Amino acid sequence: MSEQNQQLTQQVAATTLPQMIRSWVHYDNLAATHNRLAQQARTARTQWEKQVIDHLRDNNLMNATIQITNGRLTVHEEKHAQPLTMKNLETLLHEYFNTKPPGSDNETSDILEFIRKNRTHTVETKLKKN
Repeated sequence: MSEQNQQLTQQVAATTLPQMIRSWVHYDNLAATHNRLAQQARTARTQWEKQVIDHLRDNNLMNATIQITNGRLTVHEEKHAQPLTMKNLETLLHEYFNTKPPGSDNETSDILEFIRKNRTHTVETKLKKN
């Protein structure tokens, strides 16, 4: 064990329960503060992103590549599939059985293929830093 690890082990062993609790509360509060700040930063980033994309769209510059200090910004679209919840599966299966005759060959593969094809997607336009 290195000398630094031994010192740390001795410090932890010498720490009393109230000191450990104070340290835990301090770091818990610190983590909560950083999480709040990160959420605020994500919200602000999203608002600025929307404004930049609106400006690029209004000026017909959606294919532009923007040079920034540590890379480039491009506009791209992200496609997100709807989550497969039990309610969504039930809806899709009802649709499937309303359109398919019962007893068709390999129904499991047909059902899975139907769900893949009929799952809804959302497309988001985002800035991407390269």
